[in-house]
Amino acid sequence: MDRTTTNSSRVGDSSLSLRLSTLHHQYQNETSIWDIGCDHGLLGLSFLNHEHVKAVHLVDPSDLVIKTLKDKFKATYISSPKLFIHHQPGQAVKLDPNSNCIFIAGMGGKEIGEIIQNLIPQLTSNDRLVISPHRKILELRVLLHSMNLDLLHEEVLKEDGQYYQIMVLAKSEKSGLIPLYGEKLWTSETGREYRIHQLKHFDLHQDVASRQYISFLKSLNS
Repeated sequence: MDRTTTNSSRVGDSSLSLRLSTLHHQYQNETSIWDIGCDHGLLGLSFLNHEHVKAVHLVDPSDLVIKTLKDKFKATYISSPKLFIHHQPGQAVKLDPNSNCIFIAGMGGKEIGEIIQNLIPQLTSNDRLVISPHRKILELRVLLHSMNLDLLHEEVLKEDGQYYQIMVLAKSEKSGLIPLYGEKLWTSETGREYRIHQLKHFDLHQDVASRQYISFLKSLNS
């Protein structure tokens, strides 16, 4: 773990894309922010100046990402005693004892599932997961359905021609609370577009899971 301190934290004011901004707005006054698979770090850094945030953790396994972040901080005199950099995979994260808002985005469903499996034993009722997988979403939702998690919020957005699911999860006493295919995803205008997109995409696949998904999507129009 590396604490970064210099003379300015203006990076926390950086503008965010639609996807990152939507993720940011899921925050609900937790005291610790975790940006797992942080890449450029913009999402986590956008919380640096938030009055309730006591720690911002940027996590990434890439040597290049970590070096770029550290070089960026030195070059721009970014400073915050609450900023921490973790050069490690998300599957190895150890949460701090504060209330945590944990962002996991920009990676595949398999990797996100592995990270969540590591985090679940550490989660308390004060913690929330905000996730946005890029691929293997159906497989991830099947896994989440088997975990002791509750779905607090879900939506789909479109950015640069790509659709992104966003889910907010919390620890639960029982499993089976995450809908396999989503419930509120399909009610917005973007959700209806997304349904058409998914019908076209998954109609190419003939495996049982894909055919069941197609049947569900078709039933929404009945």
